Amino acid sequence: MRNHSGRIRTQKIRLGSLSLLGSTGVTLAVGILMAGILARYFSPEEFGMWAILMSLNGILINGFDFGFGNALRNKLANLYGEKETAGTQPRVYFLSVFYWFILSAIFLTGVFCLAKWVLPWEILFHSQNPRLIAEGSFLIAAGGSILAFNIAFNTYSSGFFGYQESQWNAIFNGLSKLGLLGATLGLVLLGLSFFFINLALFLVTLGVSVVGWFFFLKARQWTLEGVAWQTIWEKIKELWRPSALFAMLQIFSTGLLNADYFLVSGFLGLETVGDYFLVKRIYLVLGSFHFALLLPIWSAYTEALANRDFAWIDQTLRKTIGYTLLIFVTGIFVMVLLGDRIIYLWTGKWVQTTSLFFWLGVWGLIYGWSNCFSVFLNGTGHLKWQVLWVVSAAFAFVPLALLLGKGLGALGICLALIIVSLPVTVSNPWESFRIVRGYREKPDFTRT
Repeated sequence: MRNHSGRIRTQKIRLGSLSLLGSTGVTLAVGILMAGILARYFSPEEFGMWAILMSLNGILINGFDFGFGNALRNKLANLYGEKETAGTQPRVYFLSVFYWFILSAIFLTGVFCLAKWVLPWEILFHSQNPRLIAEGSFLIAAGGSILAFNIAFNTYSSGFFGYQESQWNAIFNGLSKLGLLGATLGLVLLGLSFFFINLALFLVTLGVSVVGWFFFLKARQWTLEGVAWQTIWEKIKELWRPSALFAMLQIFSTGLLNADYFLVSGFLGLETVGDYFLVKRIYLVLGSFHFALLLPIWSAYTEALANRDFAWIDQTLRKTIGYTLLIFVTGIFVMVLLGDRIIYLWTGKWVQTTSLFFWLGVWGLIYGWSNCFSVFLNGTGHLKWQVLWVVSAAFAFVPLALLLGKGLGALGICLALIIVSLPVTVSNPWESFRIVRGYREKPDFTRT
């Protein structure tokens, strides 16, 4: 028996998507304001160090959660769809992953402490400032440890997504970003040092996650109880395969998303990579808002599959295709016509390379198109082909970019990024519609 109608599911998606759109806007605004404040308050070297430290959270989440966050999200969404028979299993899975992350954070703390003493930080930071080297290396170790524990408490995010309550993720993400901005303003007004400002920012991030985690427990009316080590290990082993696939997808996708900057810099220098970054950044902002619309649908696909609501899955997938094309085709049109003016108003720099606006727009369209189907495949547990094509693209990109970049410069590197992305761009929709057709024609259609 279905415990959700398609109408109720769609209402939850609408609320979640609108909330995440607002949260994404807050994130972008806070990022711009914090960078502007700290660029003026810190020295140039301190500001560069701050940029490195702030990248730690993304690196840890994409690398050291090993995909368990997404695997837990899918499991909870599936159990939510079967809640009449799930019993206490959702709480057991949630706490098992949480305790596993706590143990992982303790281990990572030891690794970061060891790294603090053995790595050649003077060479890595390329600085002659001994104070900044000492503070930076300590903050990487301490911040890495704090953020490792943040991964454990950030399981509330997987929980709310799994229960299709992504508006709470938007609220806590907004609170976290506003907390970071408030702490930055307050500490700068107090005239505190580079060291204390950065340490406080790490602690604010962890603090909001702790509050969000306990709020999720309260929302589910779950108690914080111990879980037997044998049970934790059983749940982790069960989630390991999808987690490993998610981890590979996260790591190689992140690498492919950023590798072009280094190649443009190597071929053409920092000034050109700055122009390239600005154009690509516009499309990444567009992609961020697009992905905010898609995120709540992920767990809805999982729950709809558990309820065998195949007609809703088919209808929703086709709708997302429509607004994906509308968003990115409109974006390309606007950027080709007005992109140079938009970037000038934003940064005071003129970037007058129309071909770059167009071809990075084509890449943006491919990126959004692939995400449209990837959300469906992720939510229904079909990861194998995605991982194969993304890993292949990551390995193929560098040699192809080196080949095309020699003759075409930044445009050649952009074209290489488009070419290596084409296989997954074709594979994702082909696999998605094959699966949907299989669901509708044969309700016991299994995952492949």
